[in-house]
Amino acid sequence: MKIGIVQTAPNNCAALDKVAKKYPGLEIVHYVDGCVWEHFEAAENTVNEKIHEILAADFNKLIEAGCKSIGLLCNQIKGGMEKVQEKVALPIAVYDDVLARRAVAVTADGGTICAAAMNTAALGPTKLAVEAAAQQAGKHIEVEIVCVDAAKNCLAETGSTDLADQYFERWLRANQQKYSAFVLPQVPLTRLKPRLRDMGTPVFDSMEPFVDELAKV
Repeated sequence: MKIGIVQTAPNNCAALDKVAKKYPGLEIVHYVDGCVWEHFEAAENTVNEKIHEILAADFNKLIEAGCKSIGLLCNQIKGGMEKVQEKVALPIAVYDDVLARRAVAVTADGGTICAAAMNTAALGPTKLAVEAAAQQAGKHIEVEIVCVDAAKNCLAETGSTDLADQYFERWLRANQQKYSAFVLPQVPLTRLKPRLRDMGTPVFDSMEPFVDELAKV
């Protein structure tokens, strides 16, 4: 089965393909459209009608290529996705919306979910996604966003993702008792997932739940 994923850069394609190997017969059709991000920046980091038109065309091309489910891997350009959906026959999954729903599902009413990353770009949209998922589920859930500065600064100063990952993992483990679940919307942080499977607090990374959602079709 083919699933289609729209991305704004090619750097996550190999990691997605690795995740897809868990599902026999699953093939990802990657649609990398850098012009979407160029329009986003040109519009002062806002999503406008032109971006909606481009995304709709991209998703429709994936459907024409035989994809049975489709998704978007960039949450910064998901604003107004309902307008894109009107022009696309298949439901469009957005990766952090998937994370939000899964985190809310395992969180009791009154719990707290933390969205954590090494930068702030994806955190705001993910907070809104978790709040929307909680409202839909009829739960009162607090959402905290955390940029792990120790990991962020380490990466900036040393350029070592391995060392920065150690700081990030240390923070997660030290703070897990405060939260019902973690969501990690920064897509490359999926690389940490194998090291976090023993944590008592559920951790939802950006790629595995997303591919799983698309593969269910």
